[in-house]
Amino acid sequence: MMRRNFVLFAAFLLLVPALFAGKKAAENKPTATTVDEGTFAIFQNGQQVGTETFTIRQFPAYSVTSSQVRLESGQAGGMLQQSSELTLLPDGSLSRYKWEQTSPARRSAIVEPSEQVLTMHSIAENGKATDHSFFLSPQAFILDDYFFVTREVLLWRYLANACKPGTSGDSCDYIRARFPVLIPRRNTSDEVYVEFKSYDDTPLNGRPQHLRHLVIQTDGPDWHLWLDANQKLLRISIPDAHTEVLRQEK
Repeated sequence: MMRRNFVLFAAFLLLVPALFAGKKAAENKPTATTVDEGTFAIFQNGQQVGTETFTIRQFPAYSVTSSQVRLESGQAGGMLQQSSELTLLPDGSLSRYKWEQTSPARRSAIVEPSEQVLTMHSIAENGKATDHSFFLSPQAFILDDYFFVTREVLLWRYLANACKPGTSGDSCDYIRARFPVLIPRRNTSDEVYVEFKSYDDTPLNGRPQHLRHLVIQTDGPDWHLWLDANQKLLRISIPDAHTEVLRQEK
C-alpha cells in the first residue's frame, strides 16, 4: 500500500500538466498548485546560521521551485543573500534555471538547455557577462550550493525512477542511482549518487517519526536526508561539515 500511494504521488507531480491542459488552456493566466512550501533552519556546529524559504508550485505545463537563502557570510558585507528559481518540464527535464546573489556582492546566472548542451549566462561581481557551455542534456539536474529544497526534488526523481518491485510484490527495492548535475554557482558540472538506506524511527520536533532515510553521495561529504510519509524533506545532516538542516514547523 505504501508503494502504491507513493507511485500515485509521483504520478501527480509528473503528469498533472497533461491531465489539466485542456481545462487550463482556456484561461489567460495559468494557475498553480502548491506542492510544498516552508522554511529550513540551517545550523553549523549547533548554532543557527541561516534560513531557506521555499515554494514548489505546479503549473499546467511546468513546475517551479523558488528559494530565498539568508546565511551569515563571515564577511564584512554582512549576510549572504541568494535566490533561485528552477523550472522543470513534466518529464523532469530542465526548462530554465535562474540564480541571483544580492549580498555581499551582486552576481547572477541563467541556465538554458538545448538538446545536448546546457548554456549558462553569467554576470560577475564586476558586471562582466560571460557564457559557458556544458555537455549535459536537459535531464541533468541543477544542484546549486545552499539551496536545500532542490535536494528534495532530486529525491522525488530518485524515488519515482529507482523503485524495483520487492520480493513481497508490495514494496520497493531501491537501487543506487547516478545523476549528472550542474552547479552554476561554482561554474562546474559533476555527478552524484543517491541511495536509499532504511526506514528510521527518528525523534524530530519533539515526537517520534517514521522517516525514509536516503543518502546523496558526492566527491565531498555524504548528505543524509530524511523524508516523511508525504515525501516532504524534514532533515538533512552533513556530519563531516558539522551541518544540519531542519524544517521549521508552521
